[in-house]
Amino acid sequence: MNRGPGRGGPRGRFMFYEMPKEKGIQRRVIARVWRYLRRYAWNIVFIMVILLLYSLFSLALPFAIEILIDDYINVQDIDLAAIALIVGGIVAVTAVMAVGTWLQRVMMATVATKVAKDIRRDAFVQLQKLPIKYYDKNSHGVIMSVLTNDIDTIFNALSQVIPQMITAVIFVIGATIAMFVESWQLALVVIAILPVALFIIIFITSRAYKHFRNQQIRLGEVNGIVQENITGLKVVKLYNQEKAQIAKFNKSNKELEKSSYRAGLFSGLMMPIIRLLDNILYSLIITVGAVLHVVYDAVSVGKIQAITNFARMLIRPISNVAQIYNLLQAAIAGGYRVFKLIDEESEYADDPDLELEKVKGDVEFKHVHFGYEPGQTVLKDIDFKVKSGETIAIVGPTGSGKTTIINLLARYYDINAGDILIDGQSIYDFAKKSLRSKVGIVLQTTYLFRGTVLDNIKYGRPDATFEEVVAAAKLAQVHEIIERLPQKYNTHVKEGGINFSHGERQLISIARTILSNPSILVLDEATSSVDTRTEAKIQKSIGLLVKSRTSFIIAHRLKTIKNADIILVILDGRIVESGNHQELMAKDGIYAEMYNLQFGQA
Repeated sequence: MNRGPGRGGPRGRFMFYEMPKEKGIQRRVIARVWRYLRRYAWNIVFIMVILLLYSLFSLALPFAIEILIDDYINVQDIDLAAIALIVGGIVAVTAVMAVGTWLQRVMMATVATKVAKDIRRDAFVQLQKLPIKYYDKNSHGVIMSVLTNDIDTIFNALSQVIPQMITAVIFVIGATIAMFVESWQLALVVIAILPVALFIIIFITSRAYKHFRNQQIRLGEVNGIVQENITGLKVVKLYNQEKAQIAKFNKSNKELEKSSYRAGLFSGLMMPIIRLLDNILYSLIITVGAVLHVVYDAVSVGKIQAITNFARMLIRPISNVAQIYNLLQAAIAGGYRVFKLIDEESEYADDPDLELEKVKGDVEFKHVHFGYEPGQTVLKDIDFKVKSGETIAIVGPTGSGKTTIINLLARYYDINAGDILIDGQSIYDFAKKSLRSKVGIVLQTTYLFRGTVLDNIKYGRPDATFEEVVAAAKLAQVHEIIERLPQKYNTHVKEGGINFSHGERQLISIARTILSNPSILVLDEATSSVDTRTEAKIQKSIGLLVKSRTSFIIAHRLKTIKNADIILVILDGRIVESGNHQELMAKDGIYAEMYNLQFGQA
């Protein structure tokens, strides 16, 4: 039975999703974000209404000032009461605009926060559904960067882009119409300089975007190095690699600095240049307006000031859009990576619904072939049977494929060819969650989650009673250790269980597996980090535990597997010997050589 190519695995190469150059990516990412925004449609409508009113008030102000100048100030008889009334109206409108602006920003920030929360939730949920091979192929630091930096970039873009885009459209259209209504001559002066402004804006933004994109990529690399060093800090210190790691970090940090500097350099040019264009445009309008006013009496002083304000309303939104364009592009690049993660195929996508109910415990590997990468076969024609209640031990040199067999049994990876059967039925006929609930694994490298010791033991069975937890802990020989802790079973576990020794973590992990009461038990070097006295106790407990279960034991200490019903010797991905201890010793082959070597050294 062919299960398709086995891709991924520890030998997978590092991957990072850069923004592709194919057409339509920007449109698709924006459409994808809009699906999240639609959930808060009424909030968006309310924000748009506020922005519309704000924009209309802004467009009305130059007209009000024009009336004030031409009808009440630039005349011989000044009406102070009317001036006070108009000024008071302008102040009142400005205050309303300020409140509206504050309210709009609060609401937009709220919507952006909710959207970012929804996207982050969907990304994290998807991470729980992704196969192990995804984590083999992608740096953990890059994955962290996607869930933090990239989603934060989307949040920043949402909170700024939508308001800026709406007001920019209203201002550009409204200001252009208003200028031609006031004075077509001065309007043409503004329109004449507009292409120059657009050329400068496009020139700056196109170059800034390239560096912003590189900045995101470099940031992911830096995060990856930091995460790797925090996780492997003890190894770094053990081998005195602090300087080498600092040099590695400095190199990536320097690249990040260059990208950030160049991005900031180009984006920082925007406002000074726009202000320069503002001043040039202001001077041109005043000069041409003065000629039209004095020589031709074509415009009033109030109209000149109105045109200058409308010109700024036209140029400033364009420059703002150009600036947020960089943010928008960075958010699109980040959004592409986030949605690429969300769209990764779930390992449960084509999972059958059939539940693995009562398990007798017969296990069979039928001519299994597997490789983590195409063309690189790790297991070759693995074929064996284990009867219910039997204990099978797997031994062999490091890298021979022992743990891979366990990974395939739990369907962390799917085989290339052959089949794996439980009670005579292919494990590929059952739902993965159902299968894994019947297989208990104690790994050599254990992990404890933040919480209490009690929470960690109950991890596989949250509904277990305290008495059941204590019974499992006693069977795992960890109850007395827990009782000596300051808060006993309620002692807090730090991230990864760093406040416990490796051996203590392993014992707690064994208790966790015992409590889950699996039908098939797997012990992958489960006692490798405990002392000889504790190991003897655990072996006695395991002896009681495996009596009613089919058990797989991977061990380098061959004395711990002497009583196994079947011992498989794996070499270069093949089964080279099989039998019980006495049979293999009689063959005087690889197993006998390994056994004699260990006892000879003893």
